[in-house]
Amino acid sequence: MSTRNLTMVVNREHAEKTKLGFADDPSLYSDYSYVNMYLHHDGYPEWQGVQLANWCHANSRQDGAAMAAKLVHDMYYDSCYLYQSPDRIDHQYTYVIWTGDSDDIWISCYDQYSSRCVFVLKPEKIISKYMEDMEYTDFANGEKRCDRNYESEKVQLSRKNAGKIIDILTNSIYDASGATD
Repeated sequence: MSTRNLTMVVNREHAEKTKLGFADDPSLYSDYSYVNMYLHHDGYPEWQGVQLANWCHANSRQDGAAMAAKLVHDMYYDSCYLYQSPDRIDHQYTYVIWTGDSDDIWISCYDQYSSRCVFVLKPEKIISKYMEDMEYTDFANGEKRCDRNYESEKVQLSRKNAGKIIDILTNSIYDASGATD
């Protein structure tokens, strides 16, 4: 199932101008976003929220423009797209990484379908609240999302075993027919 999501990187000074601040509808900040990165899969807080929190821990010392570039570099995979505006794509969750103070990064999550703020939290709080037993990308050790094979180890093992089975069957066909290498 696809849980479409979008991530923005916005300087915190823009949230100071609205009543709800970081909890406000992200479309209010679209003119100020350094990037509007759409990801087609796994946008729910237990995955993308934790992924972004982990990523912020590994990249918290950069300004907004640098963070946006690095975010796209590290999070890219085949179903990742950049859009001029967050309003141009149907997605359920919009995440905003609030920059401008490298010692005080916040992330907000807004559910576009229910028009409500899901959370405004520091990365460590997102991790403690939403992290589950999943194989998250290890950004702290230089891993990128595109480096990860998102299939489970069981699927990988099954493919490896399937390859061995095909080899065995192929060899048995050759052996039964009397063919030689």
